Amino acid sequence: MIQKNQDSQPRQSSEVLQVLSGLLMVLFVAVMSVTIIGTALPTMMSALSGSESQYTWIVTAMMLASTVATPVSGKLADMYDSKKLLMGAIGLFTLGSLLSGAVTEAWQLIFTRIVQGLGMGSIMSLTQVVMALIIPPRERGRYNGYIGAVMAVANVSGPLVGGFIVAAPWLGWRWCLWVSIPFSLAAMAVLWRFLKVPAAQISKPRIDFLGTGLITAAVSAALIWLSLAGKTFAFASWQTAVMLALAALFLVAFVLWELHFPEPIIPMWMFTQRTALLAILGSISVGTALNAPPLFFTQFFQIAKGMNPALAGMALLPGMVGTFIASTLIGLLVSRIGRWKRFVVGGFVVMCLGIFLITLIDKNSPYWFCALGMFLLGAGQGASMQNLVLAVQNGVKLRDMGAATSTVTFCRSMGGAIGIQICGFVFTWEIARQVSAGMAKLGKKGAAMADLSTLELDKLTAAQQQVVRDAYAGALGDIFVPLLVLSLIGLVCVCLMKGSELISEYAEHEAQNHQATERERELVRRALEKDQVSRELAQLKQQKHPNKPQDQSASKGEDRDNSPEDEDDLGTDNDHLG
Repeated sequence: MIQKNQDSQPRQSSEVLQVLSGLLMVLFVAVMSVTIIGTALPTMMSALSGSESQYTWIVTAMMLASTVATPVSGKLADMYDSKKLLMGAIGLFTLGSLLSGAVTEAWQLIFTRIVQGLGMGSIMSLTQVVMALIIPPRERGRYNGYIGAVMAVANVSGPLVGGFIVAAPWLGWRWCLWVSIPFSLAAMAVLWRFLKVPAAQISKPRIDFLGTGLITAAVSAALIWLSLAGKTFAFASWQTAVMLALAALFLVAFVLWELHFPEPIIPMWMFTQRTALLAILGSISVGTALNAPPLFFTQFFQIAKGMNPALAGMALLPGMVGTFIASTLIGLLVSRIGRWKRFVVGGFVVMCLGIFLITLIDKNSPYWFCALGMFLLGAGQGASMQNLVLAVQNGVKLRDMGAATSTVTFCRSMGGAIGIQICGFVFTWEIARQVSAGMAKLGKKGAAMADLSTLELDKLTAAQQQVVRDAYAGALGDIFVPLLVLSLIGLVCVCLMKGSELISEYAEHEAQNHQATERERELVRRALEKDQVSRELAQLKQQKHPNKPQDQSASKGEDRDNSPEDEDDLGTDNDHLG
């Protein structure tokens, strides 16, 4: 049985804000570490003499490590001190950042990004778990809004910051990896000083090592296939068959194991509960449209519109503004009203509208039209993303908070990986098709332009450059068509969710349970003392009258006289516990 000590829980809003500043600070740099190398990676690979395959693995390695770390760290938070786990995650992330900036070869960067990814994934999970432990669901809405806003700002500002750092001669690309270190250390100091969380205690903690290995193997096989299929090998190949078969095999083994393990990493009951299952499907849908837009819009603005990296990063600001406004405003409204479903459904409607507008973008589209699509997409994500987590948290016990929260985050991360790979496949295929057709019209064979990864526009003629720019402009709208379909599926899922009122007395209810437990222990102690007194009285009577049979009726009568009251007290307390 897991018991939570509520005495250490922050009660004052000032204490919560102090903790929140540390959580948001480290969450910002953790999320930004994923996208900051987007504009810097070509420069980094050139300096490290990296290959095209290493380029892919640097991105894939961190994504894989962070995805695996998310559910594992969430479950550990249910079993151990979440504050110490968060400190360890920040330390691991800081170490990975330090080592990544000190590498001298590309293969070293792959391994250091794995370390950084393990810390980043744990931070993503544990920050939300900590928020759930110190704030009741009714008040958590507005704080979740802050988290969503920070994640949006970090996601979009990464390429912008990376572009400025690379362009600054007195900094260099290594500071793209080191810039997070001072902020991480500052956040660690703030959280160590002010964070007080309910300490999870279990008599015999059982870490699910086998489950961790199985989910790691399943996710690894799936993400490696998503990263390499269509690039290193064809989709219809024996490598695809082997990787998908391994992913399915490990996934089935993981599910079967988790059904019987007492402390599963991902509670299987979540997939049988209506709200939790639909929230997971909705989170996957949101995730597919979360990471792809900044990545492909950056290429669109740089190549199709001719912007430099810094300006291309600034062009993404409408999406960030939309998410920031929606996350903050909707979070406040959810806390005030105590209902979440209407905002989640509305967010999906706005998100679908934004994606639909993006599918209409072509080479003649003005910037304001692109900005409108990005703004609506960001606003829809801001209104729905964190509230899906809140919907699941509102319906679980405190002992399952970490596992439930990390499961939703994990599924959203998987959705992000799936979205990037789907968009990447469509993007590459569509550009190759349009470039081949355009070059053929110029009298140049399209086959000569097949390898676009090493294409240098400055070495092409003006007419050839225009063909490539038109191809990038035309491909952007096409890659968002599958995202629109997935978003519409997510809209159906959230419409089917059963709305519920947010709990406003969560902390008080847990404290009452704790008091009931103490009362039960006191009653048991009193009963044992009475039993001891009865035995001593019986022994004294036996000593006074050694020839008289022991009369146990008196002692039994005393026990019976006292038992109804004790039983009533115990029954009342057990009602609280139940």
